[in-house]
Amino acid sequence: MAQVIDATWRAMPRVQFLGTGNAFSPHGRMHALVLIDGNILVDAPPTLLPQLRRAGVSSGEIDHLLFTHWHADHMFGFPFFILERKVVSNAEKSLNVYLRPNGKEILSNLSHVGFPGSLNEVLNDDINWLEEESGELQNSEWSYERFQVTHTPETDPHGYLLTHTSGFKLLHCGDSGPCQEIEDRSKVANVILIEMGVPDFVNSPNHHNPSQVNSLAERHPHATILVTHNYSNSGEQAGGFPRPELKPEIIQLEDGDELVIEENGDYFHVRK
Repeated sequence: MAQVIDATWRAMPRVQFLGTGNAFSPHGRMHALVLIDGNILVDAPPTLLPQLRRAGVSSGEIDHLLFTHWHADHMFGFPFFILERKVVSNAEKSLNVYLRPNGKEILSNLSHVGFPGSLNEVLNDDINWLEEESGELQNSEWSYERFQVTHTPETDPHGYLLTHTSGFKLLHCGDSGPCQEIEDRSKVANVILIEMGVPDFVNSPNHHNPSQVNSLAERHPHATILVTHNYSNSGEQAGGFPRPELKPEIIQLEDGDELVIEENGDYFHVRK
């Protein structure tokens, strides 16, 4: 996988990393957020709207929204997102929301708290609430499989194995510590998107630390490891936690990075 920039890559399938930080948004990082092919989102963090604007994407262009779990840094942007779709973008198409049972109630309650009385029509008429554990993302080149991961149990945490029609497989591990579900799917993944929410000195079974990320790379040398939900600063910025030393083949993503997928399933990483 080469790190290159070519004039043709923008027309190709791509995964954009609009944010790479954990809940505390370390220096230079917004909350972790993935945008696929300009119309598929994974999670809706509080910084969602400015992240979309920075990428030049309207909320009305989003067709699919997949949720991993119910923590604030992954869902609190939802009321703002659907309000903008209604008031600013005037979205004419329905939004497909992929979530676990009881998710509709959770997001509806959040929306009622945030904007009482303003979003009832959107919630009832403009959203397709989809609870299937696997399927195709309609009018896209992607399919998904949702699987349980290890995180705060009350948040009902899950990850997604996303498969492109080219055969390329992206394992989005959600917000998780090491678990067998990730191990099993890592064997077939081309790229593993793993969160690294805590440094090594923090004992948290619900997050990966740098040592565990290095170990994951050792066990699955066939796959490219991309680190997101990073607890450390971006680049060489002062303050907070410095970037940890990871194996050279592991990529610590920065906000704005992209993964471009070729017709044969090959891919390359772009850093602006």
